[in-house]
Amino acid sequence: MKKLLLIDDDRKILDLLQHYLKQDGFSFLFASDGDEGIELFHENPVDLVIMDIFMPNMDGIQTILEMKRSCDCCPILAISGGGEFTGLEFLRQAKALGADEALVKPFSKDELRKTVESLLACD
Repeated sequence: MKKLLLIDDDRKILDLLQHYLKQDGFSFLFASDGDEGIELFHENPVDLVIMDIFMPNMDGIQTILEMKRSCDCCPILAISGGGEFTGLEFLRQAKALGADEALVKPFSKDELRKTVESLLACD
């Protein structure tokens, strides 16, 4: 069973991600910010990380850098709403710094599932 680490400060987004992906048989770990996400990432082997860019304490960009520094083997999907221009700019930056893929919120269930499937196929 593939394990996903979901990192977002919005509990509704975490619930939505789990709802969209649970039928695919994944297990989940949840974190509400980058600090907690890094801790879980180091304590638990995961197959994919899905994380928001705008979070308190440690934002998504810093979290991506830290995760890629310690292990470049796990794919990362960055997600963001943050306003169309701002969100897109930060998602481009996230990909330049190590995220393997990026999605703009709101995204469809099919969009998310296809992206996750693609990232795990490269695994």
